[in-house]
Amino acid sequence: MSRLACTSCEWQSADADLSACPACAATLDVAYDSPASAARPELPGLWRYAARLPLRDPAQLVSMGEGNTALVRAARLGDGVAELHFKLEGANPTGSYKDRIAAVGITRLRELGKHAWAATSSGNAGAAIAAYGVRAGLDGYLFTLERAARAKIAQILAYGPRVFAVERLGYDPQVEQATWRNIAALCAARGWGMLVTARRFSPHAMEGVKTIAYEICEQLGGAPDLVYVPVGGGGLLSATWKGFVEWHAAGLVDRLPQMVAVQPQGCDGITQAWQAGHAVRPIDGCASTISGLQLTAPPDGDLVLRALRESGGWARSVPDDATYAAQAELAAREGLFAEPAAAITLAGLRADVAAGRLRGHERVVCLLTGSGFKDASALQRMAERRAVQPITADDIVHIR
Repeated sequence: MSRLACTSCEWQSADADLSACPACAATLDVAYDSPASAARPELPGLWRYAARLPLRDPAQLVSMGEGNTALVRAARLGDGVAELHFKLEGANPTGSYKDRIAAVGITRLRELGKHAWAATSSGNAGAAIAAYGVRAGLDGYLFTLERAARAKIAQILAYGPRVFAVERLGYDPQVEQATWRNIAALCAARGWGMLVTARRFSPHAMEGVKTIAYEICEQLGGAPDLVYVPVGGGGLLSATWKGFVEWHAAGLVDRLPQMVAVQPQGCDGITQAWQAGHAVRPIDGCASTISGLQLTAPPDGDLVLRALRESGGWARSVPDDATYAAQAELAAREGLFAEPAAAITLAGLRADVAAGRLRGHERVVCLLTGSGFKDASALQRMAERRAVQPITADDIVHIR
């Protein structure tokens, strides 16, 4: 059985369906009566870990085989570390790790008898929630950025939800906070389910993310030394850290990794807070073009800082051009086609190696969170680096 527990005070409840502590307004976490346990292969997707997920009624389970993604060792890009592995979350059904969140979140809404969902997303979460919502027979309402990646929005529209572009969302912290507040009010008034992919708003749904850590430990036969994570709102890193902590507490690994948050320069409020030693504060505007990481008021920012402190990790920012270069190298040298918001982890690792932060003996995992097909503009940018040469059929035998 699961229950909600406050991350700040001692409040907890097994029955409440809340997103914030009623006693102190802090973020809520999901706690369990039993420890983490090995996977149950008879269940689909990430539901192999059902004992540590907030599932009440198995008859309401929604799955498209999400999870169990490959962990691939680098063939050519591992300079500066003992081992480099890439977790290929772009192999999930809709092309990103957000399918883990959608599977748990939509299942939760079915259990609660909701008939519709509402969410914010710059693309990947919207696609995941819309797809799983279709499987569950739920109506959908998505609120997105005016400048969201076209390929991502096209994928969302294919699933049929109503989509609204909110003026200044992703560039103005006051607009972000007003959007979340008004979605919550809309859902309360209509009896819908709010599925914003942040632990601050959707603690039950975000439990799906921690299964990434479970899988890494099983695939490596232990915990890595370092895990590089792309950070926008912060939910991915903080929930992945929770997964490692649970696996360690159950005695399934003998140590914990250090977590490294990687953000794009120009939209890096969490990195700024980490380096300055203060709480995360909203930043004015977003100068980065990395789709998926453009949040000026990261809702789970302080949970990221806590995870970095607990793990002995750190935060760093990298320029967009370094991220685009890493994306191109992943494809050209490793055969891995990742979107920029995923490739930023390799850019962050490279920056740390160049700065002498690592000792060279580490076993490192970079989370590649989404497929390269997610961002058409980045795809076009890579394609422009190579030319298609016109030839005749007779020219083929002369190719060298």
